[in-house]
Amino acid sequence: MTTLLHGVQGYWIAGLVFAVVFSLFGVQAVDSSAKGWSHPLFRLVIIPGVSLFWPLLLVRWVRRQGPPRERNAHRLALRP
Repeated sequence: MTTLLHGVQGYWIAGLVFAVVFSLFGVQAVDSSAKGWSHPLFRLVIIPGVSLFWPLLLVRWVRRQGPPRERNAHRLALRP
């Protein structure tokens, strides 16, 4: 049980450290719609979500990927 708690604690600490660095330097690289949002409160608001999903955002930041394209029936029907 303590191993599980240490694992969750390690994940949370790594996510928190990554969230601070990502909110300062990486959010504009991953999401182009966040380019105008340089206010410190915006960066504070995204820290909980970034700290939870940090592995996904780390991969996107390293690969320089933007947000995924939505694939639904309407977008697929518009394709030529």
